[in-house]
Amino acid sequence: MRISYTVSMEKPQTHFFRVRIDVREVSDDHLDFTMPVWAPGSYLVRDFSRHVRSFRAVSTSDGRSLEVQRLDKSTWRVRTGMSREVSVEYEVYANEFTVDTSHLDASHGYFNGTSVLMYIEGYKDQSCELVIVPYGDWTVSTSLERIGENRFRAPSYDILADSPVEIGKHRVLSFTVQGKPHEIVIYGHGNEDEKRLVEDIGKIVEAFASMFGQLPYRKYTFIFHLVSPEVGSGGLEHLSSTTIDIDMFTFRPREKYIRFLSVVAHEFFHLWNVKRIRPSELGPFNYKQENYTNFLWIAEGFTNYYSYVALYRAGIISEKEYFEHIMESIRIHELLPGSRRVSAYESSFDAWIKLYKPTPNNYNSYISYYLKGEILGLILSIWIADVTNGQKSLDDLFRQLFEKYKKDGKGYGEKEILNTIQDVTNHDFTDFFRRYASNPGPIDFDSELAKIGVRIIRKYEKLGGTDEVERGYLGLVVRDAGGKYIVDGVLEGTPAYEAGINEGDELVAINGYRFTDRLLRPLRKENGKLKTDYLVDTRPGETVSVSVFRRDTLLTIDVTAATAPHDTFEPEISDDRSSRQYTLRNKVLRG
Repeated sequence: MRISYTVSMEKPQTHFFRVRIDVREVSDDHLDFTMPVWAPGSYLVRDFSRHVRSFRAVSTSDGRSLEVQRLDKSTWRVRTGMSREVSVEYEVYANEFTVDTSHLDASHGYFNGTSVLMYIEGYKDQSCELVIVPYGDWTVSTSLERIGENRFRAPSYDILADSPVEIGKHRVLSFTVQGKPHEIVIYGHGNEDEKRLVEDIGKIVEAFASMFGQLPYRKYTFIFHLVSPEVGSGGLEHLSSTTIDIDMFTFRPREKYIRFLSVVAHEFFHLWNVKRIRPSELGPFNYKQENYTNFLWIAEGFTNYYSYVALYRAGIISEKEYFEHIMESIRIHELLPGSRRVSAYESSFDAWIKLYKPTPNNYNSYISYYLKGEILGLILSIWIADVTNGQKSLDDLFRQLFEKYKKDGKGYGEKEILNTIQDVTNHDFTDFFRRYASNPGPIDFDSELAKIGVRIIRKYEKLGGTDEVERGYLGLVVRDAGGKYIVDGVLEGTPAYEAGINEGDELVAINGYRFTDRLLRPLRKENGKLKTDYLVDTRPGETVSVSVFRRDTLLTIDVTAATAPHDTFEPEISDDRSSRQYTLRNKVLRG
């Protein structure tokens, strides 16, 4: 059977892509066309079929309309009527500006395959062609193999759907690493420096190419959407490309730019971790329902770990900056009660109902596998370096996994990971998985980091040059909602939790004085949207009156402040190059 997709956009301002699927050499009495419900890499049921309209099917040879039956929310059955050539057409409303979905307006078109292109049941492994009919003088960028003007080939639906397409008047920058072409496709404008962007992304690619000794693709495409902060941000990995939505002014100051580069490194490393080295449950994909796995802490968390390691190896950040980032991750892990209740396995399995559908109770009942996995990636690398006397690190595990799984395409489970670590180290790491992955509970960060000569200094931020002092603390997570301070969550076991301050309460005043941003600090340094209470005028043990609006009723609740958790974690790094700790640290960071 021969399958060809054509995507056109006659009136982009209306947000509709028109899709035609031509099927030749048909031998079945019916064909089932299915729209996926989720996008691989983004673990949330999105029900893309809700954007489909005007589905119709005809016999190509004589123009006869064919019977169409809706089987479920995502599947249309076409009765072929013995026709050997069938054409299906439908429209997709594309007005969601995210990396997981599709967007079309007067400025550009973008689609992630699973949100626009249906597959034919039983024929996902069939090769296919994609033809793009761009609007006006727009151009097309994608990582798919080009076989003609705006004509591309994919060896299977999985590859087709895994190759996002940007259509418009975007800029294209290019560079080469190991003889492989790389494109940077940029939609929008901001404060970017194109020359620096090419140089720094090239350094990231070179760092990973050095780690693996090869680049397993023909060409790689970075698609960047420079957008307003209101649009939101995010990244999504693909086999030989990535799409990243970012604040158009993210390239300065340096702190914001480093965070952006870490996302680039994260998504790029996914071309090995997830796209070629994956949990067994994540392929072949079941596009019709959730695909559960216990190993997103490896698939996503270890990728997060390598994002900052790559920046260090590329010479973009210093060793101190790397450990400052790790200190912040450790601080958040110790702060959030959910980290002590949920294992890395549970965090991964519950991604479909918790990470992408957060509730205020997530702070107490969940911990992100990105956060936990990044920390465990570092600790596992330390363990590997420790038992091999600085001869091996996590790099060696990934090189071994890549060699093992690129041949047969099969995924891994716990047994396969443990066996591979055994092959690399000649040691059994069952205790690591039992202690840190399959069971919840605290992590002895001090002891683990001491192995590589790093000490955690927990302290309080100084205010206006004053001495470091303990401050009062209620245990609130707060978001600014258009000038209103809304309680986003209350941390379990804190004074606010025990006193009955609720998620959704609007904070109005403390001790009769208007509640302002002066009493808050960012929950994470790199994320100013969520903040924790920071009672600069209150000492532990003092009682404060908290005034809130709850469902438009004014309440005043007395709360006795506790001692605030340390808000600043700083690394103290040993500089003794003759020590074993330095040898291990050097192996972990440099590979």
